[in-house]
Amino acid sequence: MINRIKVRLFLGILFCCAIVDLNAQNLLLNRADSLFGQQKYTEALSLYEKIHDSGQASSAMLLKMAFIQDGLNDYAEALFYLDKYYQLSADRKVVGKIEALAEANDLKGYQYNDTHYFLTLLEKYRIQFTVLLLAVSLLLLTYVIRKAREDEKPIAAGIIQIMVVAMIFAINNIHGTTRGIIVSNNTLLRSGPSAGAEPLEVLSRGHKVKVLDQDDVWTKVQWEGQEVFVRRGRIKII
Repeated sequence: MINRIKVRLFLGILFCCAIVDLNAQNLLLNRADSLFGQQKYTEALSLYEKIHDSGQASSAMLLKMAFIQDGLNDYAEALFYLDKYYQLSADRKVVGKIEALAEANDLKGYQYNDTHYFLTLLEKYRIQFTVLLLAVSLLLLTYVIRKAREDEKPIAAGIIQIMVVAMIFAINNIHGTTRGIIVSNNTLLRSGPSAGAEPLEVLSRGHKVKVLDQDDVWTKVQWEGQEVFVRRGRIKII
C-alpha cells in the first residue's frame, strides 16, 4: 500500500513538473512572438533559440527563425531552419526557397527528389502509418481466424496479412539519411578525428553534408564521396 502511494506521488510530481515546464515554454513563445510582431527580430531570435534548444520548435517558429536569419544575411543558419521546417512539415513549397538560397551562395548538398520527399513524409506520418497498418493487420487476422474455424483456407487474406506485417516492419526500419549544415566559415575537413590528422579541404559555411557518425568532439561526414571529419561545433545536425 505504501509503495503504491509512493508511485502515485512520484507520478503526480512528474505530471506537475511537466505542466509547469509547458506553461513556461508557452510564456516564452508568446513573448518571442510578441517581439517578432514588433519587428524586434534579434530579441525574438534569442528566445526562439532557447525554445528550439529545448526540443520544442514548431513549424511556424522555424519559419520565423529562418526569416530572421535571412534578414541578418546569415544564409547558413537560414538554410538550417528552412531544412528543419521541411523535415517537420514536408511542405514542398519551401524547397524552391532552399534551392534558390543555396544556388545564390554556390552551395552543395541541396538536391531534393521524390525519394527524399517520400522519406520526409514517412518521418512525419510514421506513427499514423503504423497505427493504420496495425488496424488492417488485426482485421485480417480476425478474418483469417474466423475462416479457419469454418474449415476454410483464406489463402489470399493470409498473403495480404504477411505483406501488411512486412510493411509495418519496413516503415519502422526505414530512415532517411542524417544531414548536417556547415555553419562556420573556414571549416577544415580532416582525414581523421584528430587535430593532427591530414587537412584535406576548407569549406565555407552553408554546405550540406551527409552525417555518418558523431562524438563529443568530431563529426564524421561524407563530402564529395569521401569520408572526412569536422569539428562538432562547426556543423549543425538537421
